[in-house]
Amino acid sequence: MLLACRRTPSAGLKGILMTSPLQILLIDDDELDRAAVERALRQGPLDCHTTHAATAVEGLKLAAELHFDAIFLDYRLPDKDGIDVLRLLRGGEFKSVAIIMLSRMEDDALAESCLDAGAQDFLLKDEVNSRRLTRAMLHARQRYQNEKWLIASREHSQQLSERDVLTGLTNRRGFEQALSAGIARAQRGDDRLAVLLLDLDDFKSVNDTLGHDAGDTLLIEVTKRLSATVRDSDLLCRLGGDEFVILMSNVAREEHLALLADRLIVELQVPIAIGNKYRIVTASIGIATWNAATDTAVDLLRFADMAMYQAKQNGRNQSQFFSVALQEAAQTRARIKNSLQSAFVNKEFEVHYQAQINPVDGSVGGMEALLRWRHPQLGLLSPASFMDVAEEIGLVVDIGNWVLQTACKQLGEWQLRHPVYCQELTLGINLSVIQVAHKTLPDTVKTALEHFSLTGNHLELGITESALIKDTSATITTFTKITDYGVTLSLDDFGTGYSSLEHLKLFPISVLKIDRGFVCEIGRNKKSEQLLVAIIAFAKSLGMKAVAEGIETKEQAEFCSQYGCDLLQGYYFSFPVPAVQFEADFFP
Repeated sequence: MLLACRRTPSAGLKGILMTSPLQILLIDDDELDRAAVERALRQGPLDCHTTHAATAVEGLKLAAELHFDAIFLDYRLPDKDGIDVLRLLRGGEFKSVAIIMLSRMEDDALAESCLDAGAQDFLLKDEVNSRRLTRAMLHARQRYQNEKWLIASREHSQQLSERDVLTGLTNRRGFEQALSAGIARAQRGDDRLAVLLLDLDDFKSVNDTLGHDAGDTLLIEVTKRLSATVRDSDLLCRLGGDEFVILMSNVAREEHLALLADRLIVELQVPIAIGNKYRIVTASIGIATWNAATDTAVDLLRFADMAMYQAKQNGRNQSQFFSVALQEAAQTRARIKNSLQSAFVNKEFEVHYQAQINPVDGSVGGMEALLRWRHPQLGLLSPASFMDVAEEIGLVVDIGNWVLQTACKQLGEWQLRHPVYCQELTLGINLSVIQVAHKTLPDTVKTALEHFSLTGNHLELGITESALIKDTSATITTFTKITDYGVTLSLDDFGTGYSSLEHLKLFPISVLKIDRGFVCEIGRNKKSEQLLVAIIAFAKSLGMKAVAEGIETKEQAEFCSQYGCDLLQGYYFSFPVPAVQFEADFFP
């Protein structure tokens, strides 16, 4: 039997007693039972109007068409089990009604099942009287109000858990839920989905220099600008820190994604006022679209992250689309990262040597030690393939020290076996920016020289100008100690990047290595040739040795020799080769 009361919902006993009449729906296939319930209600203190239904179908139809205050539901109905009806009511459009189950069976397990399925009370038909029905109905209404409050509270807590406190945007949890729902639509073919992952460039410096309050102010302003730029149909979220994501649906063409990314970058570059200062913000954006190759929501976000990382690698303040080539590069990077730690243990690193030729007599005037990694699957790799990963996992100093030790040991052995050829030979070794910043570098160099019985004039350490622009005073101290051992300092890639005459004045540099970009233009670009001649003359005027790198043709070699280069280095003379081959080629 199902009984329902229809009225405007009110809270608690007082609310029910003040409201009349209560609309009740009673569903029971037994006419006598229905009459007994209605009689008991009439005898009680509540003013009730009862609507009858003899079947589940009829009762559900009435419940759908009318609004009731309470439902009395018979456990046994001719066309459907009472618990099944209860679940339909609790899960459907009638769930705002308090439900009381009635049965002739005194069964605690059955009563518990009904309550678990959503009933507010369970009564035996044999105990139905006005007092019990009234109490049951009042208690059911009160329990229903409590349940409704708990549901509302849970929904409010859930809403809070899906919102970022600082910006008010949807947070990572909310984004993941929206993304899962969006992918489900995309899988049905109902939508075309895209994700734009945006990371502010160098945001950490804002917190470090201006404080976290300033960082929060900046994030709030960034949120306003992003919100004003995206479409109303797009979902803008803050994943955490300085990382935002835009979930775009109904993407007609990829060009629209690129246009949005460009607008976001331009909008962010308008200076932001933080206190009495202005800050220009740039961002790197990774873009990934849903397609058949994308299996999960995790994949889509991961692809956008790969693209965003590539945008940073490309110079920041730009966007990058995810591609198959980018994925392959990321997989290769991951493989390199996983196997780099074991490269030392497995003795996979090698030092190759490239000759530097004296243009006057064609003799070997020096050599450069170059690191190589003989990867078991990827083959022979140059430092460009793995040193950024080594930097990421903190191996740069260890690798650099290994190269220094290995190359010095090799030169010491050659000096013993070939004293005539190696008496004036210099060994060039490149230092990374991180090595230069390491306080132990002078002691490391001194130890290597002493251990392998080398004098400092046989060692030439190559640095780039990017190593000179950080903590200038500390770098000067480091290089002064090293040159006190007799070691020569060379400046690599001169003529590009951060080239500055100030560096030549501040640091004890004796050799300029001219960037290969000038050499490759010989015979093709007159202006580059003139610059090359000027750089050689400049080095000579300062008493520095000039070394031309990247010599690949006879014409280039003759040009650099004609204008006074001291040493020539490049594939025209020799590729970087293992020690055994270098010895065979140049120390007969």
